[in-house]
Amino acid sequence: MADPKLENHESQTENIAFQKGDNFVELSLEEALAGKWRKLLSAVPQISGKHAFDLYDTYGFPLDLTELMARERGLTVDKEGFEKLMAEQRARARAAQKKEVISVSQIETTTPTTFVGYEKLEAEAKVIEVVSLKDKTAVVLDVSPFYAEMGGQVGDTGEFQQGKQRWRVTNTQKSGNTWLHFIEFNPGEEALPARGSEVTLRVDRARRHAIQRHHTVTHLLHWALHEVVSREAAQKGSYVGPEKLTFDFNSAPLTPQQIADIEKLVNARILENAAVSWTEVPYAEVKLRRDVMQFFGEKYGERVRVVQIGGRAGELDGYSMELCGGTHVRATGEIGLFRIVSESAVAAGVRRIEAVAGFEACKRVSEDWRLIKTLADKINAPVHDLEKRIESLLAHQKELEKQLKAARQREAASVAERLLERVQIIAGIPVLVHNAGRVEGDFLLAIQDSLKSRFQGVMVLGGAVNGAVSLIASVSPDFTARIQAGKIIQQIAPIVGGKGGGRPDHARGGGPEVTKLDEALARVKALLG
Repeated sequence: MADPKLENHESQTENIAFQKGDNFVELSLEEALAGKWRKLLSAVPQISGKHAFDLYDTYGFPLDLTELMARERGLTVDKEGFEKLMAEQRARARAAQKKEVISVSQIETTTPTTFVGYEKLEAEAKVIEVVSLKDKTAVVLDVSPFYAEMGGQVGDTGEFQQGKQRWRVTNTQKSGNTWLHFIEFNPGEEALPARGSEVTLRVDRARRHAIQRHHTVTHLLHWALHEVVSREAAQKGSYVGPEKLTFDFNSAPLTPQQIADIEKLVNARILENAAVSWTEVPYAEVKLRRDVMQFFGEKYGERVRVVQIGGRAGELDGYSMELCGGTHVRATGEIGLFRIVSESAVAAGVRRIEAVAGFEACKRVSEDWRLIKTLADKINAPVHDLEKRIESLLAHQKELEKQLKAARQREAASVAERLLERVQIIAGIPVLVHNAGRVEGDFLLAIQDSLKSRFQGVMVLGGAVNGAVSLIASVSPDFTARIQAGKIIQQIAPIVGGKGGGRPDHARGGGPEVTKLDEALARVKALLG
């Protein structure tokens, strides 16, 4: 039952002290390991908090094990004293090891972080520094398998471990040659890893693999764009994460057929399972090669990393070659499946493709299939007849809309006919002001159109439906010198809590205050009078 850490100290001569009242009895560590401590414990009522802490701090002897062995002999442990000493140790660690800084760019260390994450997802490392950035805590290490956020690829997550203590790594960033590992940390409850101590690092494998699939397929997408759209389609930015990728490029909008062709070509390359390799070469050897894609406005060092798909490793003869510092799969088949989710504009002349790969693509396929099945069930049609059935329904809807429009026009003409009997003369101008009730603006326009050839004067119509007021004003050319439609709407729209305007002969407006429509229309007569 002896702790391995204790076994490693058998040759030492340090003593362990036990307290009895005001007296202490010492026992060599060798004797303790031999089991002689049991006789001693039978003679003392309690193991002090200090010595329980020494067992834990020096030899890795956990408190629960100390308590267990004590209980076997009917003894107790000063747990309160132990916890107090643990709290003091955490406070000392925070005070001595935590360096306050304002931003990532201020972090500088004399020891650069050696990145080993291209080949490894686990590593042993030494703590160089623990720093605080605003409300976050970051750890600087001499070695790291964690990829630091750059080149569009997000930083890795994972964990540190030191004995039984674990810290969750929530993000990884870099400042110069220094890697910053941001950790979850509860001040007052947890100790920070001590400067100079060793920790075991583990990258979140599933997340990293998802990111790598999206990064490698981004290279395939870039290549496919050149094949399908244009070799002038240059990358303007990207995002590579575990859940999706986005790729920005200069181009006119892609056609549906181009999008389908790109997706098909990328998946064909995935099925080929071509090798993905990378090599470092002098930048001078590749900077003028048009077959090696790169950001020509970006500054590169003397040596660069070229990621190639296809061809022979190290020969720079692949069909896709890019300068890239990101992490990648070893063969295209690992990507599994590629789906384009959307293509849209993000700036003038710049388009964005959002896509998914691997498990995320499989999930999207499953979601799309469930949606298709749901739609087929709703319209009571087999999946293979879904397109024809929807086309039939759309044609029927179009016909119904056409019939409805004709009916509304007939109704509007009928209303217009009745309105002609309600024309008033105000200041020598024929005036028609009418609240049409629960109708929308399009119905008011239909009434206006029906009266155009039969009424010369000032017409103001209003209606309200779904909590919104619609107002329309028209003034015949003979009267625009005296009153203008735009000015009428500008005066009455604020009454219904809105605004509007237009030309002298025609204007529209509206607002949300339905109960004030009659008040707004009454204002028209006052404006003319």
